Amino acid sequence: MGRSTASVVICGAGIAGISAAYHLAVRHGLQNVVLVDERPPLTLTSDQSTECYRNWWPGPGDAMVSLMNRSIDLMEELARESGNAFNLNRRGYLYATADPTRIPSLRGAAEESAALGAGPVRCHPGNAPYRPAPPPGVSEPSAGAELLLDPALIRHHFPYLSPHTLAVLHARRCGWLSAQQLGMYLLERARERGVTCLSARVEGVDVEKGRVRAVRLQGGDRIATDRFVNAAGPFLRGVGAMLGVDLPVFTELHAKVVFRDALGIVPRDAPMLIWIDPQVLPWSEEERALLLESEETRRFLGELPSGVHARPEGGPDSNVLLMLWAYHTPPVEAAWPPRFDPHYFEIVLRGGDLHCRQTLASRFASRSGYDSSEHERCTGGSCVNPRPLDYKGDTAC
Repeated sequence: MGRSTASVVICGAGIAGISAAYHLAVRHGLQNVVLVDERPPLTLTSDQSTECYRNWWPGPGDAMVSLMNRSIDLMEELARESGNAFNLNRRGYLYATADPTRIPSLRGAAEESAALGAGPVRCHPGNAPYRPAPPPGVSEPSAGAELLLDPALIRHHFPYLSPHTLAVLHARRCGWLSAQQLGMYLLERARERGVTCLSARVEGVDVEKGRVRAVRLQGGDRIATDRFVNAAGPFLRGVGAMLGVDLPVFTELHAKVVFRDALGIVPRDAPMLIWIDPQVLPWSEEERALLLESEETRRFLGELPSGVHARPEGGPDSNVLLMLWAYHTPPVEAAWPPRFDPHYFEIVLRGGDLHCRQTLASRFASRSGYDSSEHERCTGGSCVNPRPLDYKGDTAC
């Protein structure tokens, strides 16, 4: 390519970089926008995420709620414009607890988010009946949240939750989408307006008197520009260092598991389910003895944090369930490919109380990852209503 020029160079062709290119070129008419990434678009972390969104955030201040309300406005506009090409829904987030001492904090968190602009809190039983989430799409007009405090009402609307569930908070302006399809829609519109994608690695940024002058690429090519967007995802800090800027950010490694819910334990119209109680996982005496043998696995015997997540994945004919649990996320150096906890699948299933009947001692002893040819039968526990679960088939971690 040799020497060239650009109005703006965007480092990173993930969902953030592509969105920046789209808004600059399509919404604001900027010419000669260049996207640079050594990988194909949307293939680092953008297509590996949980693909969820929410305007339900705590303080301090209303910055996150305001940012997300604006972002959701834009996504809903794009969904209408595209015929909902990226399957945006408004199923909501359902925060659940079986601990009576957590109900006041659940109510307090709801009132805090409402005061910050997320929408009103409606308690049930109350003056108006609880209304379930609508079918897929963006037609849901409700904002705010529903706080259900009657266990019988909870069992009626969410029979797949544990009968021990005492309260749920259904945050409404939340849901999920296909990040891959959204990214491709934005990229196609951006390319129609002249955005160029370069398959290259950014090696450095020339800065003179506090101003960007050029971007240097692997192989010696150079793009003259006075505007540079750092959209490098987990490599954000390293790219910032090229500008002489020490960004106050750090990286955490998060994972998800995807498997086939063949018996339909979680219905396809379920919201994102989040269990807010800390958990002590159930282990047999044999399993406990094996876990005690290693410092790496001993931590699974104590109390683990709250936050097991689960949601349906795919369309109405799918039987796929997605789960995640950030039970151990210390800051790490960004690296590719990432290395995951080999016990993650097992811990997430048990944390969601979809724990397997068969002992998994051999997996802990061998430190191996999940093999989809292994045991297929599981049973529910205290978080999801007890029923068998067959998760034979594809898994991703």
